[in-house]
Amino acid sequence: MADIRTQQFLYHLTDINNLRSIFAEGLKPRSLLHGFSDVADPEIISSRRTLKLDQYVPFHFFARNPFDGRVSINNKDKIFVLITVHRNYAQVNNWSIIPRHPLSGSHITLLNYDEGMAQIDWNTMNRRAYEDDECKCVCMAECLSPNTVSANHFHSIYVPDSTAERIVLALKQEYNLNMFINNNSHMFLGT
Repeated sequence: MADIRTQQFLYHLTDINNLRSIFAEGLKPRSLLHGFSDVADPEIISSRRTLKLDQYVPFHFFARNPFDGRVSINNKDKIFVLITVHRNYAQVNNWSIIPRHPLSGSHITLLNYDEGMAQIDWNTMNRRAYEDDECKCVCMAECLSPNTVSANHFHSIYVPDSTAERIVLALKQEYNLNMFINNNSHMFLGT
């Protein structure tokens, strides 16, 4: 597998039914959302709200991470897509990083992008050994946008199949957007 540290993108998993509003209004922090297809665990969301992490848009450093897996298992009836942005966009726009799962029991500190990238245990993350709690926590490190991310700044959207591809291509055309649409089932768990 490729070294996660040297990759170019950050990933945000969402229900395909959220794309219309995301294309229209951008990918917003949870604290600004209303009436969307919510797939996250309510208990975890409550803890994130307490830590004020609901005021950020979370991205992960690779696809098929433990969050993606749990959401896919808990929502088998939904079609998911992965929104990607370039890591250098996050760096230039002063996004924050939490180098391990924010609810992993240790005190969290939002680090600036460069410091956060230096603090991530990339060797452990590259193992992707989700049965190991430490590795699982590191694999759920987050890069957090403090602002709504406009669809104009998306690099690409991964879709799991041709049906999802047709839906996303139609929305892309309707909103006159430029991102790539990549049909790649291997980016998703359970496919």
